[in-house]
Amino acid sequence: METVLTVPAKHHAGWMRRVLRRIFGVPLIAKLIGANVIIVASALLVHAIAFTGRRAEMLTVIVALASALIANLILVRVALRPIEDLEDLALRVSKGEFDVRGAPSLLADKDLARLRNTINELLDSLAAERKRIQDLGAEVVRAQDAERASFSRELHDSIAQTLAAVRFQLAAAARADEADDIKNRMAAANGMVSAAMEEIMSVSYSLHSRVAEDLGLDAALGTLARQVESRSGASIDVTVSPRSDMIPSSDSAMLFKVAEEALRHVEVHSDTKTATVKVDTLGGITRLEIWIDGPASPGIGERAGLASIKDRISLAGGTMKIENRNGGTRVTAELRTMKAAS
Repeated sequence: METVLTVPAKHHAGWMRRVLRRIFGVPLIAKLIGANVIIVASALLVHAIAFTGRRAEMLTVIVALASALIANLILVRVALRPIEDLEDLALRVSKGEFDVRGAPSLLADKDLARLRNTINELLDSLAAERKRIQDLGAEVVRAQDAERASFSRELHDSIAQTLAAVRFQLAAAARADEADDIKNRMAAANGMVSAAMEEIMSVSYSLHSRVAEDLGLDAALGTLARQVESRSGASIDVTVSPRSDMIPSSDSAMLFKVAEEALRHVEVHSDTKTATVKVDTLGGITRLEIWIDGPASPGIGERAGLASIKDRISLAGGTMKIENRNGGTRVTAELRTMKAAS
């Protein structure tokens, strides 16, 4: 019985694809040289058949074709030089040389020149964006340093002094002989400890408020509105979309901080009667809009708290605007949720 060996069609097709990929995957200059060599070889074959026995004419044709091939290769090499320059530019940028730019070339045609200009514009925009991010990072660091200095003074001037007074009361109680004196001093120390605990909680709240993370943005903003209303007498209306449940906790905390800092304006200006807070999430974008009706504060956008949170929102890929117009102040902040960003 005779055995016939067959090659699977899938294996044959895969082998052909590998061969074609190897042939056509060579650099452009190699493809052009190969094409010219094939053309010249075909021309030589035709002339060899046509001029059989006429060596002089055959030699003339060979010299002409060789000259044409050399001239063609030189022109191709010159024409590809601008592309090689752009390739070298891309390689240098990938190695971290962000200041390099493509130089004008006399050898480039208008299409290559336009490509070079487009690449240069792209590199300029990337450099500007890197500079903006660096500036934002520096602003955040400066704002954080200012906050740390403020908290350091608060700890030193209030909590540290309170604890020193507690220590004094305890030492005095240890030296006292009468029970009533000891009881009074212990009660005084206990009151000071309670005051110190409240101050520590206040400082902790200033460092990082967890109300938005623990209660949710809707409840947190409602609580904030009631607190501001009780202190200022103004009316604050809060509207939060049911879709706010999709907002990540980190974004909720950041938006709550924006509202907290913006509504300080209501407490500072007694003429402010009403304010509105709106939050909505649509298409992966969470938007917070706060409208404060009343006299505009020229420096509201320059306050340390709002300036710091604005930089943080920018670093998180969001935007924040503060506008004074139409007899009031509008603060808007937009953040892209992590699910939408991915």
